[in-house]
Amino acid sequence: MSKISRRSMVGMITTSFVAFLFAPSAAGAVSEPVIRAGEACKKVGRRKTSGGKTFECVKTANGNIWRRAKASTPSQPTTSEVKVLDSASLSAGASQTAIVTSGGKNYAVVLTRTSGGVVAFSRSCTHAGALVTPGPAGQLTCPAHGSVFSASTGAVIEGPANISLTKYQVSERSGAIYITI
Repeated sequence: MSKISRRSMVGMITTSFVAFLFAPSAAGAVSEPVIRAGEACKKVGRRKTSGGKTFECVKTANGNIWRRAKASTPSQPTTSEVKVLDSASLSAGASQTAIVTSGGKNYAVVLTRTSGGVVAFSRSCTHAGALVTPGPAGQLTCPAHGSVFSASTGAVIEGPANISLTKYQVSERSGAIYITI
């Protein structure tokens, strides 16, 4: 067996001790207790999640027990009607872009007056998210990759986009154009 110097031995022992101190261990890990439906609980109304399932402590005739919590229904998004333009500022066959604010968020929209009325679409290209701009012959063009959309229907005329633009509900009254977001 080869001789090991004291300095090497102290270095090995020190390194091993440091590794021991900082290595993760299963014994030191704190794990949550597993909750099962029907088991006793202490505080009524308390909610806990165990194993990806949410449980709630409820009072029964036999005492307090854990029960699977009912899934909460997500709240419906609120819609609001926002004035975008004066009716006179959008001539027949023309498209115009605008930024509208609703619920503290800004929305980029493009409006087009067609023979059937006014239509509004999101300006966000469905391919890469760049803002489409009104182009020639009733088309909306994406400057990023060249996608072309119909200004009257929002449908894709030329890719790479393959999904139509998001359409907003439009109403026109009292000399103004409103969209519902």
